[in-house]
Amino acid sequence: MGSLGYSVVDDSNAVDRHKELPKGHKRLGDGFDSLHLNGNVDSSPGRGRSNHFYPIDGVYPDAMPQSTAQRQSLKIAIIGGGLAGAAAAGTLSRLPDVDVKVYERSAMVREAGALIGVMVSAVRSLSRMLSPASWERLQYLLYRGDDCEGINHRHWRTGEILTNALSPHTPRHMQEGRISRIALHDLLMRDVPDNVMNYSSHVLRVEKNEPGGMKIVFEDGRFEEVDLVVAADGLYSKIRRKYLPDGKIAYRGRVSYRKNVPMDIVQHIKGLPNDTSSWRRNGEVVFLSRLEPGVYSFVTMVSEPEEYAETLEWQHSMGREGIDRLLEHFKDWDPIINEVIRALPNVDAYPLQSSPWMRDLVRDDAVAFVGDAAHPTAGAYGAGCSFAFSDVRALYLSLWRTHQSSSTSSEATTALYDVPYALRLYDETRRHFLARVEEQIKLDKLDTGYVAAAGSDEKEWIRRYRERFTINWWILEHDVDAKWQEVEAMERHKNRTQKDLVDAVNTVVGD
Repeated sequence: MGSLGYSVVDDSNAVDRHKELPKGHKRLGDGFDSLHLNGNVDSSPGRGRSNHFYPIDGVYPDAMPQSTAQRQSLKIAIIGGGLAGAAAAGTLSRLPDVDVKVYERSAMVREAGALIGVMVSAVRSLSRMLSPASWERLQYLLYRGDDCEGINHRHWRTGEILTNALSPHTPRHMQEGRISRIALHDLLMRDVPDNVMNYSSHVLRVEKNEPGGMKIVFEDGRFEEVDLVVAADGLYSKIRRKYLPDGKIAYRGRVSYRKNVPMDIVQHIKGLPNDTSSWRRNGEVVFLSRLEPGVYSFVTMVSEPEEYAETLEWQHSMGREGIDRLLEHFKDWDPIINEVIRALPNVDAYPLQSSPWMRDLVRDDAVAFVGDAAHPTAGAYGAGCSFAFSDVRALYLSLWRTHQSSSTSSEATTALYDVPYALRLYDETRRHFLARVEEQIKLDKLDTGYVAAAGSDEKEWIRRYRERFTINWWILEHDVDAKWQEVEAMERHKNRTQKDLVDAVNTVVGD
């Protein structure tokens, strides 16, 4: 598929465009590609008018050119190679004059995780971050439901649809969808250049260098000096612990049981919904959904005593014991849930944990936190990856804006990037929104308690649920690009010296 400014490279793993897709999946071009004539922008990234100020395209063909001055590249170290780290690796590698490395503790990417919700905000960010080939692949993989927008929220016992979460003003190809963690990570890795990932690289700590930058110290005694550290090392982040030593990780009262299986394991079940559905009861939830073609997912968050949760590892296979435990727990719930549980070969479990969110996402003018390393959500809103992708996008924009190309200075000593100022733009773009989200999580617990107080009065329970249910569009459809533009428009003036401002005014109106 061609586009303005560049073309898509041949991909030997490309989807067979003549092959029939499963229900709920659409390939790019199936009813939602719009023309890119007369300034209109179609559904694939990289189309539309080029803009030297603002990099809106996935490959940014008109971004600032590589410098011709004899200067060292900006050295960026990304700690952690999960979803946040992979997204950062692919995106930040597109910056000019950079040397990006990812340090991942594991010997390889672990095949862990289940259903990932890719919210509207995440789809929007990915449309501006992914290469055209990866964007089209995402459209193929995302499951959006069969003739259903969003997620159907069902009564825990009867399966009646009480309400649904949808984005009525969002075109189909930009709506939220579901995908497995493994497939999403593989997709992100398609855009990571060779020689960027470094596995079996256990980072013990980071230290501030003088006059600037950071030193990364590894378990084997090695160290690296870099200009910028991107902390993407998740919930158990050692880097966050350095700056927030009192930020304890705590159990949140729920255990998540989950399993992805081939579709043929559950397709015999009569009445299995052809959508993404959630059954909810007083803080507990069950999700059933197709994912990428051929995959079905079961995910639940169940109240469990802390002493039991402490016996579970982050990804703990429960075998038949877990199946029996779930059947007992959900015996009074919608029978379709129990049918799916019985069909599962086994189930994995992990305790939902969190820690205090960081009030500021930057430290030492050289460290930026992204994803769960900054704001571990413990599954709230299913928006963890969406927040991470927005973090990465904001960080990219902030660095890009401060790049000094050879066209702006002929001196070889000119700094490549104003990293402290870029991190200020990043922090101001993200921290206020994330603080508000954290507050909303607390408020939602009050609503959950209000609904639960209806007790066994089913009609009153339903009335209260519908009364207090909200989609929280402001979270799920947050446009990080728009927020970044707002921040940058203000900060570029706040950051200038008084003399700069006086000179600018005099240039326009005279002395």
